[in-house]
Amino acid sequence: MKQVYVDVPKNEAFGFLVDFIPHGMIKRVPFKIQLEEGITELEKEILFNYPTHSDLGDCMNYMLRSRWTRMIYKGKEIPCRPCTKTHYTRGDVVIVNDNLAHYRGEIQIVLKDMKVDGQRNLLGRIDESEIFILEHIKAKDVFTFVE
Repeated sequence: MKQVYVDVPKNEAFGFLVDFIPHGMIKRVPFKIQLEEGITELEKEILFNYPTHSDLGDCMNYMLRSRWTRMIYKGKEIPCRPCTKTHYTRGDVVIVNDNLAHYRGEIQIVLKDMKVDGQRNLLGRIDESEIFILEHIKAKDVFTFVE
């Protein structure tokens, strides 16, 4: 598994969340992603500019959930975009949209097939050669996305 270490500065702008969000010298797994057509600039920003996506470990049978992005981008609009798939499949990367406002902005990596329900927008898919890495991700492992 290819790993990249990055020094993430402590960002005081996060207010009371500052000590909960990973910072310092961090090991993170960079996933190559093939983007869907039509994703918005805000969706790209949330996907690529947040340096420390991680999962707390409570839903890892179904998906990896990067929750901090929903707090950082709270109040931003993420309109629902239509999806031609009937189900999201292992390796799909989605973002929760306005139809599930409490979780809006949360990035999720699908681990088990999920019905497309209009609450998530498909951002892209992890490169097929890296899908196997999902088997090795544990709670609190940090990951990121690269094109």
